[in-house]
Amino acid sequence: MVRFGPAGNDVKFYADGNKSSVDAPRWLSEMGLNAYEISFGRGIRMTDKTAEVIGKQAEIYDVKISVHAPYYINLANKESLEKNYHYIKRSLELLFKIGGNRLVIHVGSQMQMTREVALKNCEDSLKIILKRLDDEGFQNYLLCLETMGKYTQIGNLDEICALCAIDPQHLIPTVDLGHMNCLAQGQLNIEDVFKKLENFSQAHFHISFIEYGAKGEIKHVTLADRKFGFDLNLVMDFLRLRPGADVVISESDSIMAQDSLKLQSFYLQKKTEV
Repeated sequence: MVRFGPAGNDVKFYADGNKSSVDAPRWLSEMGLNAYEISFGRGIRMTDKTAEVIGKQAEIYDVKISVHAPYYINLANKESLEKNYHYIKRSLELLFKIGGNRLVIHVGSQMQMTREVALKNCEDSLKIILKRLDDEGFQNYLLCLETMGKYTQIGNLDEICALCAIDPQHLIPTVDLGHMNCLAQGQLNIEDVFKKLENFSQAHFHISFIEYGAKGEIKHVTLADRKFGFDLNLVMDFLRLRPGADVVISESDSIMAQDSLKLQSFYLQKKTEV
């Protein structure tokens, strides 16, 4: 079963009187959604107690929760390896208390390195981190390495697939089609994307429209902004052919839950237009 849900809380979530993410699983379930992504992007501030409460609610309402690790992880920077490991480890600890197993990670950026050196550093760092997690008894987790939207970032689809091949048991792609459309300057080849995913029985998807410029990603918009869009019907045609263990997250600006419902409708073949 493919699950659909938002990254973060929709403006309607607060308009309906909800105060915190503890209320999100119930609210999403009432909307007909069954996935939710919590971001630690700007820092890991959640307590163990809050994670446990959210986890209980997620279990009651059958909402699968993923977590986005801090944005400042950069596996290409070997000097930050210890910090990167700590961010990933702590994110996983909270994720497990929530009851999830998918941790979305931005791999890194080139900085002043060549692409080849940066990518090799990411590979080396991943191997070390995976070994340390194994040594510390971490099991049943998936690090979901995300495709990125700026040319200076590590993370086109070929790079992400190659990194995930290091350990298929614990690494899967986060396929951010909006990011990829930015790199393609609006010419995203959807068929090629899904062809490259055939070796992965499960993947994590971010499906949103994103404004882009000459350097790539600028900002997230909504599905109503077709200027920066791509063919959602075709995306869903290919998604239906996959094994079915995928999760689709909307990162639309402000109305991510409402746009999640639109994506779900496309998948269920209830709509043909945004």
